[in-house]
Amino acid sequence: MNRAPATALDPGTSAEREEANARLSRNVFSSIGTKVLYLLSRFMLPPVILAYVTLEEYGVWSLTFILIGYLGMGAFGVSNVYIRYVAVYAARGEQHRIGDLLSTGLTLVSAFGLICLVVVWFSLPGLLVALSVPEPMMQTAFWLVFGTVAVFMLELSIGSFAYVLTGLQRIVLQNRIWTASFLLETALVIAFLAAGVGIMGLLYAFALRYLFSISASVWACFRAVPGLRLSPANFNREYLGLFVRFGGILQLSGLLSMFLRSVDRLIAGVFINVGAVGLFDVAQKFPIMWTSIPASMNAAFLPAATQTHTEGRQADFVNLYLASTRQINLLTGFIMGFMAAFSAPLITGWLGPDPDFALAPFILACFTLPYQLNVATGPASSAFRASGAPARELVYPLSQLAMVAIFIGVGFTFFGVEIVVIAVAVATAVALSALFYLVWSTRWLGLSQRRFFGEAVLPGLYPYAVGLLLAFALNSWMTQVAGDRLGSILLVLVSGLLYAAISSTLVWLFILKNPERQFILQRLHPLVRRLRRN
Repeated sequence: MNRAPATALDPGTSAEREEANARLSRNVFSSIGTKVLYLLSRFMLPPVILAYVTLEEYGVWSLTFILIGYLGMGAFGVSNVYIRYVAVYAARGEQHRIGDLLSTGLTLVSAFGLICLVVVWFSLPGLLVALSVPEPMMQTAFWLVFGTVAVFMLELSIGSFAYVLTGLQRIVLQNRIWTASFLLETALVIAFLAAGVGIMGLLYAFALRYLFSISASVWACFRAVPGLRLSPANFNREYLGLFVRFGGILQLSGLLSMFLRSVDRLIAGVFINVGAVGLFDVAQKFPIMWTSIPASMNAAFLPAATQTHTEGRQADFVNLYLASTRQINLLTGFIMGFMAAFSAPLITGWLGPDPDFALAPFILACFTLPYQLNVATGPASSAFRASGAPARELVYPLSQLAMVAIFIGVGFTFFGVEIVVIAVAVATAVALSALFYLVWSTRWLGLSQRRFFGEAVLPGLYPYAVGLLLAFALNSWMTQVAGDRLGSILLVLVSGLLYAAISSTLVWLFILKNPERQFILQRLHPLVRRLRRN
C-alpha cells in the first residue's frame, strides 16, 4: 500500500507555525459556536411556524428541503474543489489563479443551475400530484418549491464565494456572515408570520437570508484577494478538469454517503412498513443533530491540511490529522456517552411514554458509537482531499455498503426481519467500516496504529464508562420515571449536569495533555475577565 509522500519539513519559523495553529484554533471554536447557535435557532422555529400555518403547509415546506437536499449534493464536489485549490494557490502565493478557478466554477455551476430550474419547472406539477398535495394548495406549493429551488441555485453558484473564504482560512469571518444570515432569516420568519404573510413568508425570509450572505461573501472575497478578476472569458479547461475529476470523485463519495445515512430507514420501509421508517427517523434525531457540532470542525481542518501538505510539511500534516481526530473524537464521545446511557429518559422526555416508540431508546443507543466513529473519519477524508487523492475516500462508503449487505443478509437469515435486527446490523456495519477506514488511512499516512488509537480514538470512549456508571447509580430513579414525561425531563437535566461535571473533571485530570489544558485556559481567560468586570 502506498503511503503519503515523504517531503522535507517546512523551513518556516516557529512564530509562523504558532500563528497557523492559533488560526486553526480560532476557526475550530468559531465553527463549533456557530453550529450550536444555528441548531438552537432551528430548534426554536418549528413551534413558532406551526402557530401560524397549517400542518399541510408546513409539510410542503419540509418537502422542499428534501428536494433541496438531493440537489445540494451537486455542491458537494464543487465546494471541495474551491476549498482545496484556493488553499493550494494561497499557500503558493498564486492568488491570480483564484480568479480563473472561480470564473470557471461560476460558469459551470450557473449552467447546471439553469438546467435544474428548467427541469424543476416542467416536472414539479406532476411531482406535487404524485405527493398528494391538496388541490387548493397546488399553486402555493408550486411557487413555494420552485422559488426555494431558485434561491438555492443562486446560492449554489454565486454563493461559492463562501467556499473561497474557507479555502483562505477566513472561517471566522465566514461564520460571522453565516450567523448573521440565519439570525436575519429567523427574525424575518417571525416578522412575516406575525404580519399575516403566511407560508410564503418563509420563502421571502429564505431569499433575503441568501441575498445578504451572498453579498457579504462577495464583498469579503474581493477584500481578501486584491486584484481578483472574474469573467466568463477566464473559463479554463484546466480548471474544468479539476471540477470533473477531483469534484466528480467527491460527488460520488457524497452520494454514496447520503444513501448510506438513510439505508436503515430504506430497509425498514421495504421489509417492514412506513411506521418503522418513522421510528428510525425519530430515534436518530438526537445523535444526528448533535454530531453535526463536532463534524463542523472538519471545515477548519481541510484548508489547514491543504496548506501544510502544499508547503511540504509532512510531519505537521500527520500531526494535524492526529490532533484533529483526537479533538473531534473527544467532543463527540462527550456527547454520545450520555445519550447511550440515558437514551430511555431522553426519548420519554421528548416524545412522552408512547408505546409506538418503545424501541426508540434501543435504536438511539445502538447508533451512538457508530455515529461517533463516523464523525471521527472526517479528518482522514480531509487528509485525502488535501493531498489530492480523493479517490481513497471511496474506501469508506464502499466498505460500509458491503458490510451493510452482509450483516443484513445474515441477520434476516438467522434472526428474522425485525426492527432490532436492522438496527444492530446497520450500526455494526457503520462502526466496523469506520474502524477499517481509520486503520487504512492511518497506515497510508505512515502513523503508528498504537499511537493513533491510543491518543485519538480510545480517549473518546471513556465518557461511555462514566455514563453507564452514572446510569447504574440512578437506576432506581430511572425505573420510577419510566412512564413519566416530566419526571424523565427532570432526570435528564440532573443526570446531564452530573455527567458533564464528572466527565469534564476526569478528562481534565487524566485525558488532556498539558498543552491542551494551557490552550483551554487561554481561551477561557478573556471570558473570566469579562465576568469579573461585570
